Amino acid sequence: MAPLEQGLAEVDFPNIYRSADAASLEGQKSYLRYTRLRLYFVIFAATASAVTAGISSAEAQKILIALSLFFFLAASAAEIILLSIRPEESWYHGRAVAESVKTLAWKYSVCAEPFSRSAGATESDRLFLQQLTDIVAESPIFMDYSSTGSQQITSAMKELRESDFSTRKMSYCNGRIEDQKRWYSRSARKNERSALRWRITLVALELLGATGALLILLNVTDLDVGSALAASVAAGGAWIGVKQYDSLASAYSLTATELALVHAEADQVTDDASWSRYVISAEQAISREHTMWLARRARTRIPRRRTP
Repeated sequence: MAPLEQGLAEVDFPNIYRSADAASLEGQKSYLRYTRLRLYFVIFAATASAVTAGISSAEAQKILIALSLFFFLAASAAEIILLSIRPEESWYHGRAVAESVKTLAWKYSVCAEPFSRSAGATESDRLFLQQLTDIVAESPIFMDYSSTGSQQITSAMKELRESDFSTRKMSYCNGRIEDQKRWYSRSARKNERSALRWRITLVALELLGATGALLILLNVTDLDVGSALAASVAAGGAWIGVKQYDSLASAYSLTATELALVHAEADQVTDDASWSRYVISAEQAISREHTMWLARRARTRIPRRRTP
């Protein structure tokens, strides 16, 4: 276990948190995998169709048409799988449960309301478990939150709760505020780079399409790859929509800045009374971005396929 001053590690949180986190990551992986496959298959189908027009051999044309048919069917299969298992629901709502549990665990561990020292250990434990039950019950989907075990109040949480004020304050500022600030800053930069990379890629594909059209006009070639490139541009745009690089970069930058200000305010907190208000305010700043993330994701659905 890491020193208390460094904050709680992943293994120190309730098992429900780690089960929800694992389910969310698996749902994200499945959703992105099948979405990526679907877009690839559409591009392959459009490419096969484009190449067919430039080939004189009837037998080769039949082979390419068969390939195009196969890829369109494969894309449909990927979409049917997405509609059937809906892995994005596990991703979104598993993450919502995990973050809510993490907030609750931090409040309990550092004695913020409603888990203040004056409430007593037995009452705080009971209230914590009750609110944990409420979080699971209010989730819109059913998930198995027992995959990592049944311990919900860990020894590290209890040890931090029983420590002195300065230790709890340092642990929260380092392990919660600063940790989240670094994550949001790092993620904002990563999304900015990804957004720029994809924009450049789409511009390059569009220029290739324009070049191909120009070559046909100049009678340099009869091969029309415009439909394949158009499908690639559409697929790239759809992927950018799924990943939301630009909006996430802006939102994460704003949250990182807000958390930096929240961290600075910790110097003004000198007793347990003001400490509880500070923690509640900090958790509201963190949960606000999680709530907005869920709202943005819940509205995001990849556009339905259009045949070029």
